[in-house]
Amino acid sequence: MKNKNLYTNYLKVDYRANGLNQIIQGLDNAIKSLEYRVNEQDWYDGIWFREDSEPIYGLAFIAFQNYINGSIKDLVNSTSEKVKYYRLEPNFDIYEKSHIELIIGLANYIKHKDDDGELRKGTSDILRSFNLDVSKNPDIVESSPIFIGLTILSETWNLFEIELNVTNWRANLFKTINQ
Repeated sequence: MKNKNLYTNYLKVDYRANGLNQIIQGLDNAIKSLEYRVNEQDWYDGIWFREDSEPIYGLAFIAFQNYINGSIKDLVNSTSEKVKYYRLEPNFDIYEKSHIELIIGLANYIKHKDDDGELRKGTSDILRSFNLDVSKNPDIVESSPIFIGLTILSETWNLFEIELNVTNWRANLFKTINQ
């Protein structure tokens, strides 16, 4: 039997990581420009910042979701069991779901929060498991799922920290399916 560790698997190379990093850099720059406004313009306060940055953070979650699902497709060649792969890592200590599941839930929330009707059950279930508001118009300061979820994923709202967790998850997915 051949030792498969002697051979390089072309799927080990994460060609999606560079594109994800470029997106996150751009979104981080946009957030920094809003932070600058908070510091330089008296009228531009934290509420304005949250209103303007929520869709930017939402775009980051969509980019993370695309990276996650694309990685599953690349490595497993199917997304039919993607939820199983979202759960590869241990759950948070105080929550029943993983950080990948939270990212997926937040991405779906931002994409569908303005749609007519309720959120899909899967999205609502994920958000509820993190005690997040599933209403269509939560208070931007007190109960925005985007900001509370962001705080769960990174206390400092650091998108690069979340990016590192996501790329580490992909490396773990690769190891898991190639054991």
